[in-house]
Amino acid sequence: MGDYIALWDEHDVSFWRLSGAPPSMLGAGVMIRVGDETGRYRELGLLDQEAGLLVLRDQDQGPGATPVVQLVPLAPVTMEEAKAGSIKDDITVARWLGDIAFAAATRGEWLAIHRGSRQGPFEPIVVVELLRDAGGAWSSAVRATPVPQGAEFWSEHTVGTGWAAQQIATAASSKALTDSGVMAVAAFLSWGIHPLMLGMTFGPNPHGPWSESAL
Repeated sequence: MGDYIALWDEHDVSFWRLSGAPPSMLGAGVMIRVGDETGRYRELGLLDQEAGLLVLRDQDQGPGATPVVQLVPLAPVTMEEAKAGSIKDDITVARWLGDIAFAAATRGEWLAIHRGSRQGPFEPIVVVELLRDAGGAWSSAVRATPVPQGAEFWSEHTVGTGWAAQQIATAASSKALTDSGVMAVAAFLSWGIHPLMLGMTFGPNPHGPWSESAL
């Protein structure tokens, strides 16, 4: 988020200030993944704390392929410093998440944005996915659990009393997907969760890849 990043391991979360631009591999669907039997996955990097270096590598492309590695210099900071330093970057993060949701849809994947954690629980959560009806028409759906009461962009789409989740769907388009990042950040702010503390999970869309030409 801006110049700061939170990283989760098996036991804890640590906070770091980036020495350069945010890593282009992050969220792009090219990094090594750790997954489960359902096909859901999270991206995995190697952190060398002593060297102050985050090592990102692409997925195995097969025999003879040259691995693509991205080295990200960083320095440790406190949670308070990271949150204070990134407080003005909500819009930047929202745009970035929207771009990731768009790229995931074109790969035939959904994107879940949730409270950061290595192993869960992954709630509160916002899921962005492409749906397809019996006639072949695509829609972009953004689902928040629990209902983001009073959140900007959500409050005008009211739900009944006692609902556990809220979903907003519209005709699929690049704008609808990129706008999902703004909706996600608004939801998490309503839940009192700082955008720096968010994690991402991807999974396969049974409807397959989407493209603008599929409208």
